[in-house]
Amino acid sequence: MKPFKKVAAFLLAAVMIALSAGCTPISFSKDWSYRYEDNELAIGVYIYSLYQAYNQAQTYAQENEDYSSDKSFMDLAITDDDGNTEVAKTWILNEADKITKRILAVDSELKKNNITVDTATMDEAKSTAENIWEMGAYAAYGYFSPMSAELEPYGISFDSFYISSYGAMAKESALFEGLYGKGGAKEVPENEITDCFNENYTDYKFFSVNLYTTETDDDGNSTNTALSDDEKKKVEDELKGYVNDIKSGKSYDDVLKTYMEANEITSDPSQSGTENLENSSIGDNIKEKLNEMKAGTAETLQVGEGNTATLYFIYKGDTKKIADEYLSDNTNRSNVLSYMKQDEFNDYIEEVAKNLEVEKNQSQIDRYSPDMFFVPVEPTTTASTQDQA
Repeated sequence: MKPFKKVAAFLLAAVMIALSAGCTPISFSKDWSYRYEDNELAIGVYIYSLYQAYNQAQTYAQENEDYSSDKSFMDLAITDDDGNTEVAKTWILNEADKITKRILAVDSELKKNNITVDTATMDEAKSTAENIWEMGAYAAYGYFSPMSAELEPYGISFDSFYISSYGAMAKESALFEGLYGKGGAKEVPENEITDCFNENYTDYKFFSVNLYTTETDDDGNSTNTALSDDEKKKVEDELKGYVNDIKSGKSYDDVLKTYMEANEITSDPSQSGTENLENSSIGDNIKEKLNEMKAGTAETLQVGEGNTATLYFIYKGDTKKIADEYLSDNTNRSNVLSYMKQDEFNDYIEEVAKNLEVEKNQSQIDRYSPDMFFVPVEPTTTASTQDQA
């Protein structure tokens, strides 16, 4: 979910201005928007789809040289992640239609395949949605930005938000597992999951040593000073010695213990993980080094120069030795399965949604335009020295 940073009071004021101008239809009506067979979605579900599509389109529009934060971008040409170019308003309407149909498609496929979502999962999804609705995504960090303040002015109720977001995600996850998991219609053999893990995942551990010292003055300002050549060589020789220890058969844990004792370090400085490096946040330099390394080896890597230089001791584990244990965890197994089949699953749901004979309440849908979400933000300008003279 994207972070929403607008100030609620500003948004409410902007919406009230639009209302007074008669530009934005706002309604908490329970009128339906889309339905398939006996499954009927409230109009708020469609509005939230429109809202999601609008925000995504805005990120694309910002790449257009004619984009301006104080003007609507509805008539600008945008290019999405798939390389499709369309006028923004048309793209948003089409995308909102796809998002809403997808909800019905997932429900339809759950029913068709006799897959149920357990009550505990849906309860957890609803509880998460309630927290986001009432406090925002970053409340744990002291930043409160309730989604209710963002969405209610547009006529989106909590129920519509929940159905469209966390409820929909929980159902998609259940459908995915029901199809590709054990006993599913598209079950993936265990050996293929294991092969995918070994070929695409990396097990790693590393710790770092700064090649500089830091001093902080009385005002709290920090200054870094690069180590001398002799001091730097001492650190490099120490870590290279640990590389040789790994070559001689010592484990990473043995090396780490020696390093901590030698440097009087009391808490483990390591960072470790078992993951697909494409989605890792450990840093491009470390990723590249790991991709070059062989399993069961260690190497050193310097990142930065001078008073920003850091030396890393990196160990690459052997996934084949941990595959059984790693994949015995249901969450880990699901993550690998998702890596394997998520694109295929998305294509499958999109195809179902496209062919679903959905009934639309067009008179209600047409009341809502993508432009209803536009809030002008005046660009900031700095007066030149000449202007100030």
